[in-house]
Amino acid sequence: MKAKILLSVIMAALLSLVPCAFAQQAGQDPRALDRFKNALEQDGFIVQPGQSKSLDMWQQYCSGKVFSAKYNNKGAPYLTAVVPHLEGDPTQIPYTFQLRADEAIVFIGVTPPPVTYFSYQPFLLNKHYAQPVPAGLLTPPIQGCDGDPHCLDVGTTLGDTVNVATIKTIGPDPYSAPMVLIFTPDQGTDASVRSALQKAGYPPSIVNTIVFPASLLNLGIGQGYDIFMILGRNAKWLNGAAGEAAGLAYMNSLDNTPDSSVPSPVSVFRVTPKVFSAANLKPFPAPELRVRGTGKTEMGLMGKLDEIRDRVISKYAERGYVVAGEYTSAPGSYDGYDFMQQMKRAYLDCRDTIYVGAGADAFPNNVNYDITLADNEFLVMYGVNHTATGKAAYMNLNAYAKQSQLAIGSVFDTDFVNSADFYLPSGDPKASQMFVYKISWQCGGEPFCLKMSSGDCAELQLDGDDDVHAAIRANTKLAFATRSYLEPATSVGPAFTEVVYHRMIKFSPRH
Repeated sequence: MKAKILLSVIMAALLSLVPCAFAQQAGQDPRALDRFKNALEQDGFIVQPGQSKSLDMWQQYCSGKVFSAKYNNKGAPYLTAVVPHLEGDPTQIPYTFQLRADEAIVFIGVTPPPVTYFSYQPFLLNKHYAQPVPAGLLTPPIQGCDGDPHCLDVGTTLGDTVNVATIKTIGPDPYSAPMVLIFTPDQGTDASVRSALQKAGYPPSIVNTIVFPASLLNLGIGQGYDIFMILGRNAKWLNGAAGEAAGLAYMNSLDNTPDSSVPSPVSVFRVTPKVFSAANLKPFPAPELRVRGTGKTEMGLMGKLDEIRDRVISKYAERGYVVAGEYTSAPGSYDGYDFMQQMKRAYLDCRDTIYVGAGADAFPNNVNYDITLADNEFLVMYGVNHTATGKAAYMNLNAYAKQSQLAIGSVFDTDFVNSADFYLPSGDPKASQMFVYKISWQCGGEPFCLKMSSGDCAELQLDGDDDVHAAIRANTKLAFATRSYLEPATSVGPAFTEVVYHRMIKFSPRH
């Protein structure tokens, strides 16, 4: 018996080392990567190395590389891939690409260190339609469409993600674990890539296929074909300051080149058959989608919004402020397939979340709000903390400069703790499920206050104290949104019909 127990302990210890050891091989061992490439080349494929990159939408917008920040999630870093272009590909931005119907993009590497949420997903940036796009939707500039009236920059998802709750890997948890992601429209190419991976020593248990659904797409190279990108999301590093440092190091190392002394944790390859054969294509069917919703709602908390509203107005009336406006919020991008069919921009949506907001066309409402704040004005947002109710793994709120769609401030649900206590009766058990947050250009050290800032984007110039900067701030149209990621019970975003939307009040000084 003792011998069996000892053997079990030894085996458990050895198995616990497998993810770490294999993670090194999966992401960084050049011999394994060479075996993978050689196996595919012997099978009639061209394999071109690409590069994983951290994608900073602030930098992209502020340097003029993109015309919109697409309502970026501030404080939640992105991963993307620089995919080698085939001859004739008209895309200009390195992380965008076109794809043949028989190709694959392959990630081989390790997942992020402990983090509340991560995911990987392909996006359809520019969609080419058979019929012309309604002229009202063709607002310039349309990135990459070159004035084609049949093309719209929909910027939308292609189905579900592979995320922290669904990824196939090995180890006690999904963090810092070996992974392979195959992005492809074709079953035959997928099978060939899987075979090459196995020959190179990668176990099938870490291989994830993410389908480009060919039935929805115009696949090919050149004018008139769709344009794509691949995006990875990360949010809320775990384990305090050490976890933050590990997450930052991971994101920074993505940019390392293959010959760097510290190789990137994610290697990228474009896999292309040497000879294109339409007869040999075997496209994947469009995958089934994860189902949102559990039937359990937050509607029992609706009345708490009215209680909080009355107390918020009373508090600031005592301080010399009057209500200058009240705003409801509305759902934003919900499902990429819906936006694709409506010929509407989705602003890089994700089925792992819901977006609820006001002040921008991304959040259509029965009122087209124009929200501005002078330096002596502020907004109070109040609502349900969807993380506290179990409807999300994490939640945050973002403030945006409407014209640029650039996030200029963000807080997470961990900042909401105790923020509603003052506005509900002492001991109210529902207070922990609510949040109340002030949003302003000037917080002055006040708790539960988000200070908006332009950061390092020089052209916005929203940070100074002089009259010019104050005027710019006062005339900047704003948008505000919450996003709530990954309902634990479903491994996808919650259903809009099961959550309570937040509300907002604008206050101005009493004259």
